[in-house]
Amino acid sequence: MPLKTKKELPDMPAIARNWAKYKGTSLNAISRKLKKSSNYLHSNLRTRDVRPSVLLALSDFLGENLFEYYLELLPEHVRPTAREKELLKEIEALKKELKRVGEERDKYWEKIGK
Repeated sequence: MPLKTKKELPDMPAIARNWAKYKGTSLNAISRKLKKSSNYLHSNLRTRDVRPSVLLALSDFLGENLFEYYLELLPEHVRPTAREKELLKEIEALKKELKRVGEERDKYWEKIGK
């Protein structure tokens, strides 16, 4: 299910500026630290449709996952990553094991109580 309009995309320029400010820096300073011209990030963040490479560099530098803002736009069934799906399967297996052990414990205490 594709996105309907670009209006649905997060306002990444504002988000990036806010994170930079929160981290005590600016987009110009980050651009220079990325060994780019000082207006590199400003020019690449002009639209809300940001290139993944720019988002990756910003996320790495700021220590924040800026891709997360896009995940909220995805339908629920495609949000989990492969690793998350794997972990969910492990959690379900552990829940089943815990239930089984609890049932065994209850049987044990029932027999002891007699």
